[in-house]
Amino acid sequence: MLTDAVDGALDALGVRPVSVTLLKDAAEGNGNWLVEVPGGQRAVLRRYHPGAIPEEIAYEHAVLAHLAAAGWAVPHPVSELTGQDGRWYCLTRYIPGQPIESESPAQQARRGRDLARLHLALRELGDRLGQRPGWRPQHTAVTVHADIDWDACVRGLAAVSPRLGAWTRAAADRSRDALAAIGAGELPVMVLHGDFAEWNVHCQQGGLAGVIDFGLTHLDSRPYELAIARTYRAPHVIGAYRGELARHGWPLSALEEAVIIPIYQAFRLDMTAWEMASGRKTGNYDLAAIERQLSRTGTPCPLGRLRGVGAGGVDGDSPAAVGVALPDHGVPGGQQAAVGDRDRHGAERVAEVAGAGYLVGMAPGLR
Repeated sequence: MLTDAVDGALDALGVRPVSVTLLKDAAEGNGNWLVEVPGGQRAVLRRYHPGAIPEEIAYEHAVLAHLAAAGWAVPHPVSELTGQDGRWYCLTRYIPGQPIESESPAQQARRGRDLARLHLALRELGDRLGQRPGWRPQHTAVTVHADIDWDACVRGLAAVSPRLGAWTRAAADRSRDALAAIGAGELPVMVLHGDFAEWNVHCQQGGLAGVIDFGLTHLDSRPYELAIARTYRAPHVIGAYRGELARHGWPLSALEEAVIIPIYQAFRLDMTAWEMASGRKTGNYDLAAIERQLSRTGTPCPLGRLRGVGAGGVDGDSPAAVGVALPDHGVPGGQQAAVGDRDRHGAERVAEVAGAGYLVGMAPGLR
């Protein structure tokens, strides 16, 4: 059944569909509907998140148009924007195939090579596009989102959980110091996909069918892309990525290699910021999710360390993080199961498993 807004958007775009199938509808995130028109052609109607502005959407569309012109199968716009009930809608290209939920080593390696190829295609685009409105590189601030009031978010969290508030402040100080000490300010930046995880890479008949969801694309460093692509739990991705870039004469620099772990920890702090901002907006803080992210920043809790998993969740004084399992300290790159990791739009990510890869040698609790 269509909502009035979806029906109104299709009507405004002059589309008379044969069928419309809901793919995803997150109230505070993006929504997608598969639209089939007479003749069997397919497209996806995309509804952008409530905070999206035309300038930000235009940046995303410019990235998609650049890649489509270079031969990539991406969901580039095939219509103009139209507004309905305070939200923006657009028809985009349908990308066939499906993501691989549990990648084999060979499939991880293929994703790494595909990411390198994507970066090669985007390498020069940043000079023309610049930064996406409202965004900034991860190594320049505690969060990539310029509209998040970090200090207000920390105060709000501290009022609910003094322990997590203190931990958040300590993690931010440590992240800033670590990035400054390593010289992260000199990192080169480029236009990135922004979420090249396995769920956004569609495959078909043993090969790449296309790449979806450029909702987080912006100007940032290559180590940041490796963090948000979750290569920490897919070690063959980063190995193949390095190899493909080297083969094309564009290897990661010594600085980029050195900053991979600090950027990963900063990314987890950014995820904390998103959770805090959501809590500040709704008045409902997901303390378990916040503690889970903080436990991956490499910063010990200043008011007590994790001792286990509590049955009743997390309150202002409890050190327990529901859904967090401490890694096996005796095994290099020991696996860490984490239930319920969320992306910036709140989509549930379950049963994450951190593997070896570039996190070998990190202190317990960071993997």
